Amino acid sequence: MLDDRPMYPEIEPQASGHLDTGDGNLVYWEECGNPSGKPVVFLHGGPGGG
Repeated sequence: MLDDRPMYPEIEPQASGHLDTGDGNLVYWEECGNPSGKPVVFLHGGPGGG
């Protein structure tokens, strides 16, 4: 059964960029959400991840 309840609205990041890992890969990052909120790091995927 599919859940078709509305999701949260899309937001624009306050900042974003690419971090050079030094081995030929880049990690894309974004700062989003309430600037006064608790910081959270969310990682997914990666080299060879599919």
